[in-house]
Amino acid sequence: MAGNALRRLLVVLAGAVALSAAAVSFDLGFQRLRDVRAVTERWEAEVRRLQQPLPAEARIRVALDSLHKDLANRAAHFYAADEITPYSFGAVVKGRLSALGMTVVRYQVIDLKGKIYLEFSVTGSARALILFLRDVSRGQKYWSIPSLSLTMREGSDTVDVSFRIGYEIIDSHDS
Repeated sequence: MAGNALRRLLVVLAGAVALSAAAVSFDLGFQRLRDVRAVTERWEAEVRRLQQPLPAEARIRVALDSLHKDLANRAAHFYAADEITPYSFGAVVKGRLSALGMTVVRYQVIDLKGKIYLEFSVTGSARALILFLRDVSRGQKYWSIPSLSLTMREGSDTVDVSFRIGYEIIDSHDS
């Protein structure tokens, strides 16, 4: 019987050791699971934080949108390459000059280093010339007057003017 009792004690002891080992193993497993969940929660919070737009990114987007609008507004002041020819531009300029009461004596198309200009000789009142220059500077499209020569007739407000005028074209690759 003593051998039987010893066997039972050994079985109980082995069961207790196995049960303790299982409990320690489960405890370690649950501890690892808690650690993994904590790390996972931290990374999920970090992912949510990174997915939110940064204040600097929002400012950059606003600035970029503003620049795109500004570029579109500026591009609207240029002629497209196929929108106008020197001859149709000449007709527009002649029409504006005539509407202001100026007489076009002559005009010609000239090419200066690859840039097309119209050279006009006109006669009219100084006031009409000022109004024309104002219209050019306030116009919807960019016109340039790289040279202007003015002669006042003595005793009157009549001027003889020679000037070169051109229009600005935007390259379709620029926009």
